[in-house]
Amino acid sequence: MAKNIYSTPDLSKTSNKFDGFTIDFRGIDTPEATYRALCRWNMDLTEFIKDHSDVTGGNAYGSLQTKNGKRVAILSFWEIGYKENGVSKTHRANRMYPKGKESTFDGEGEGTNYIADYNWETNVWYRFVIRCWRDLSKNTYVGEWIQNLQTNEWVLFAYFNTNLKNSYLTKRLAQFQENFNSKYFGKERSFQIKNMYALDLVYKKWISLNKTTLSYDLASWGYDTAGTHEMGYTNYYFYGSTGLPVDDQKLYDSSNPSSVTGTINQPDTPNFNKPVIKSIIVTLTTSLMSINWIIDSKSCLCYQYQIQILYIFNTI
Repeated sequence: MAKNIYSTPDLSKTSNKFDGFTIDFRGIDTPEATYRALCRWNMDLTEFIKDHSDVTGGNAYGSLQTKNGKRVAILSFWEIGYKENGVSKTHRANRMYPKGKESTFDGEGEGTNYIADYNWETNVWYRFVIRCWRDLSKNTYVGEWIQNLQTNEWVLFAYFNTNLKNSYLTKRLAQFQENFNSKYFGKERSFQIKNMYALDLVYKKWISLNKTTLSYDLASWGYDTAGTHEMGYTNYYFYGSTGLPVDDQKLYDSSNPSSVTGTINQPDTPNFNKPVIKSIIVTLTTSLMSINWIIDSKSCLCYQYQIQILYIFNTI
């Protein structure tokens, strides 16, 4: 396998309780068998633990991938293990959008996910957004939005009901790049990331995550890793590259830093364009009012809407 490169943002200015995360990403070299996790987090299990014992799991990922000649996006939730009256059980998230039965996976943590075509292109910047919210019954939902910053087109990729009460995103908000098929380990993989922000649940605002630590691994999940690695930062973005074979791997590794910490320049808050209603149709009968609207795909998509209806009564 090629080496993995990790990004661990500095969260010291946050409460480590989040309702959102956003990052801008560009793939420079994007060969087959490349997995790029743009956000790795944990769901908070404080409420869940009150009613369950021996609780494990709760990891989640939002990712882009090249596999079998396709470009796809992924939203993935590891299952949560617990015991009830001494019996081992599992708790899983359910997909709400798009409609349909969610996929299951095993291996590195079992769980549920949604994988679908998303034709992300090489050398194009994308904005990747993870958003968390709770409904009136305190169920917690998590959604994934992606914007092509070249065309400005937004898509709601998917959202899940985590079936957790009063939960939120916590821990890491990390990124990583990996090669998951050794057949393609010698291909160069490189990326750039910038404009990382966390929506802090306690402070009620977006906080800039302009400092991160980039690192690589010597071995991953029991497999030997090999090839070159490079990582660093400019004034405006972080970057990383892996993959090309070297003659003497140990000598190469010993002469290159295993981690780099840097700070880049970025605005204090993310720049999301405003939602724009493209069309709205109101249908009124004697007993029912129906309101349908379409949001322009180049404006920022919303996860919640508030509708106010003004009634005007004519009197005789």
